[in-house]
Amino acid sequence: MAEVRIKDIDEHEIDTILAEDIDFEGTLTFKKPLMIKGKFKGEIKSASTLHIGEKALVEATTEAAIVSSKGTHKGDIIGHSRVELFSTAQVEGDISTPDFVVESGCKFNGYCNMGSIPSKEKRQQAPAPQSAPKPVAPAAAQPASQPAPQSAAPHAAPPQQGAPQQQGAPQQQSQHSNQQPGQQQNQQNQQKPGTPSTGSGGQQR
Repeated sequence: MAEVRIKDIDEHEIDTILAEDIDFEGTLTFKKPLMIKGKFKGEIKSASTLHIGEKALVEATTEAAIVSSKGTHKGDIIGHSRVELFSTAQVEGDISTPDFVVESGCKFNGYCNMGSIPSKEKRQQAPAPQSAPKPVAPAAAQPASQPAPQSAAPHAAPPQQGAPQQQGAPQQQSQHSNQQPGQQQNQQNQQKPGTPSTGSGGQQR
């Protein structure tokens, strides 16, 4: 695959050049091709071509018909016809243009939109993207049909506790039944009337 090469332009064909020793800040508008070799910070808007030199530093929101850069540009770029990035170019920002030409070796960090470019009024009216709401974890629902594990314990306890009482009842009755014959005999002996008492060598008269 052949390497892409962008046609370089002669500086004599450019009407206005901001030299390397110029440090400008503000809003820049022009109707003829312009080249920046120094430093610029602010906003650029033009219907012509903007050239950025290899040692230039531009920190701006740039909108022009053609943007051709060899230097450093920080900010969004809108090229209504074309955007060209040479091998020495460094761009940090989003680019919107229908024709995007890039040489091997340049550095571009941002998003590229090659669809329809909205007008400035529509861009200003566009609502800012809202962040998605944080998901809320639903509360864990317990099934209604799940039986309680402790419900069976109280019903099972009474039979176990009642068993020794039922076994103890006959034993007590048997003890009473064993004691009843002896007690009846003692009662009979005490209740016999007229029992004679005998002594040694005595006679009854």
